[in-house]
Amino acid sequence: MHPNDHIAAFLKNVRTTRRLLSRQVGFFNQNGLPRRELESIYELAFLRVFISFETQLVELLKTNLMMPVDCAGRIRSNFPVTNRAQAGKLLLGPNRYFQILPVEQMEKIAKVYLKNGGPFVGLDPTQKISIAKAYAIRNHIAHKSTDSKYSFQKKVLNSVVLPRSSTSPGYYLRTSMTNNVTYFDHHVSSVGSCLNKICRES
Repeated sequence: MHPNDHIAAFLKNVRTTRRLLSRQVGFFNQNGLPRRELESIYELAFLRVFISFETQLVELLKTNLMMPVDCAGRIRSNFPVTNRAQAGKLLLGPNRYFQILPVEQMEKIAKVYLKNGGPFVGLDPTQKISIAKAYAIRNHIAHKSTDSKYSFQKKVLNSVVLPRSSTSPGYYLRTSMTNNVTYFDHHVSSVGSCLNKICRES
């Protein structure tokens, strides 16, 4: 795969998810869907987008592992492999699962496998914070634990003012930042921008 294929795959998933979400919002506006169900759908939609983001980060790392040198002729992969299966085995090692996030972990992994961490260590502080916030939302949706709730509150809710007090990720995501942009839109755009930067520099 070309690095640009990864952002294309992510954007395709986002478009599909937005179409499905828009349909459910339409049902809600016609009083055909309870508010809590709509919030749950927002959570599922965000989870789907974030999983796509994580997946493309892993696949992009594999792509970089298959690059002995970058476009400028500098060494890229510390362990050049010839195909994606080999790259996957290298990343997995003796473990059953491979986890690329949070962003601090992504940078540590990249520094092991890629020369100077390659494009995975080039995100600016604002982009790192945006991934951390999205990751906190994802974890609270997926786990609903006390720890995930605390992280969501600290990293996300404490920096915004909502129309009403709520720790529901779905309520937060469907709340509007501006007339035309919800927090769902904002976070999807933010992680997409981070992925696009890493793709362009691969």
